[in-house]
Amino acid sequence: MRVLKKIMNRLRASARGHHGVKLQPGVKMAGRGTYDLRPGAIIRRRARIHVGSGARLTVMPGAAVGARNTINVETGVTLHEGAELSWDVEIMDTDFHDIEFEDGRRHVRSAPISIGRHVLIGARAIILKGVTIGDGAIVAAGAVVTRDVAPGAIVAGNPARPVGRATSWR
Repeated sequence: MRVLKKIMNRLRASARGHHGVKLQPGVKMAGRGTYDLRPGAIIRRRARIHVGSGARLTVMPGAAVGARNTINVETGVTLHEGAELSWDVEIMDTDFHDIEFEDGRRHVRSAPISIGRHVLIGARAIILKGVTIGDGAIVAAGAVVTRDVAPGAIVAGNPARPVGRATSWR
């Protein structure tokens, strides 16, 4: 347990070492991957993040991980400038297991996720592997995003489907 605490303290110290990164109380960061937290990035209270060995989480300036978010990274997740995640959002670039079909095809286990500039992700949304969310898009609360989202699109539902176009959000 002491070893884990030492590792966590080192991770937090290195993340805080980036001028302007804000980590709120109760943030849990684990894994041996790369945390690339840029100045102005915000990780809100009680977010849980795991970045696996060889994987990379990039949080650009002005991007915010919401309270109680869960982010699991086995390949790569990027939050671009001004991306805003509401509370209880889940982001997973992996299925956590391999699947082989009878005909020999293999299911792709992990694929990177990119969340564009000035994107809004609503509360309790789920973003799954291989998804790119275009700049200025809005993902409604509770949506399950399994496919790419066009820039400026508003998506909702399970699976998420386009329901409109965004001109801006605050």
